[in-house]
Amino acid sequence: MIESKNKELLGQILAKQDLSTDGAYHFLNEVMKGNVSEVTLAAFLTALKMKGETESELTGFVQAMRENAEKPNVNFDFDFIDTCGTGGDGKGSFNVSTLSAFTLASLGVKVAKHGNRSVSSLSGSSDILQTIGYDMDRPKEILTTEFTEKGFVFLFAQSWHPSMKYAGPVRRELGFRTFFNLIGPLSNPFHPTHQVVGVYEKSLLPVVTSVLSKLGTKKAIACHSRDGLDEFSIFAPTDYAYFDGKETHHLVFDPKTITGLFPLKEDEVFSKSKEDSLRHFKEVLGGQGTSGTDLVALNAGAALFVMGKAETISAGFELAKSALISKKVLEFVRETLNLSQVVSSLDK
Repeated sequence: MIESKNKELLGQILAKQDLSTDGAYHFLNEVMKGNVSEVTLAAFLTALKMKGETESELTGFVQAMRENAEKPNVNFDFDFIDTCGTGGDGKGSFNVSTLSAFTLASLGVKVAKHGNRSVSSLSGSSDILQTIGYDMDRPKEILTTEFTEKGFVFLFAQSWHPSMKYAGPVRRELGFRTFFNLIGPLSNPFHPTHQVVGVYEKSLLPVVTSVLSKLGTKKAIACHSRDGLDEFSIFAPTDYAYFDGKETHHLVFDPKTITGLFPLKEDEVFSKSKEDSLRHFKEVLGGQGTSGTDLVALNAGAALFVMGKAETISAGFELAKSALISKKVLEFVRETLNLSQVVSSLDK
C-alpha cells in the first residue's frame, strides 16, 4: 500500500504534475523512514529537478524534514534567528554566515546556527567551527543548554537529521543540486522565529519567504546578490524578499548607500584555498578592517534589522561593524564560547 502510494506520487512528478503539500510531505516522510528504494528516490529527484519545485511541494518537504529531525529537550520562550544559507553559489567566499552569527550573538541576539559541510565554498560552517575548536559532537542536551545560557549554538545537520542517511547515497551519486539543498536551511530543528536565508538563485526569493511564512516564521529575509552571492554583497546590489510578519516586500539593497566602507578588495573575500578562507575568517574575527569585515557586518546588519534591533539594514551594518572592529565579537567567541586556545593570538 505504501509502496503503491510512493509510485503514484512518482508518476505524478514524471507526468510533470505538481504535488500537493500533503503529497510532498508523504513522500519525503517515507524516505526518512527508509521506505523508499534508492531507484525510486533517484527517479523522483531527477524528475522533480526537471519539473521544478513548487511552493506547496517545498512546504511539505520541510514539514517532513522538521518532523523527522531530532528535537531539543526544551521549549524556547524567546525569539532567535538562523543565518544558514543554501550555499551553492560557487563563488568561493569565506564563511560569512558563521561570523555573522557570532556577531549577532555578541550583540545579544540569540542564534541557533544550522549548517553542514561545504556545498560550494572552501570551508562550510561545520568545517570552520571544527577548525577553531568548537565541539559540535557534544550531547544535544548540553548544546541546548549552552544555547539558552550563552546565546549561540551550532546544529550540525548530520547529527540533527539522522534520517537523511536514507537519502545521502542517492544525492551523492546523482551529483546535482536537488530540493534538499534548498530545504536544508528551512529545516532547522529548533524552529527559529526569524531567519535570513541566502539562496543560489533570484527566482527562489519569493518561494523561500512564502514557505517560511507558512511554517510560522515571524519575520524573514531571503537574498541573492547580483554578483551571484547567496548573501548580501558589498560589491553589487542585492535582491531580497522581506516577510514582515504580514506580507512580503520585494526590495533591492545597494551597497553604495553605505557610508564608510573599506576599499573594496575581492581578494579579502574570495579564497583560492582552505588556508585563504581560514585567514580571511581570522582577519575579520581579529578585528582587522577588511572588505571581509564589511561583508560580515552587512549580513549581520540584515539580521539585526529582521530581529528589530536596527531600524534599517544600514543601521544594522554600523552596529555589527562596530562590534567586529572593537573586538567585541572576538571577546564573545573567546570568553563566552570558551574558544580561548584557538583565538587567543588574534588580538595581539
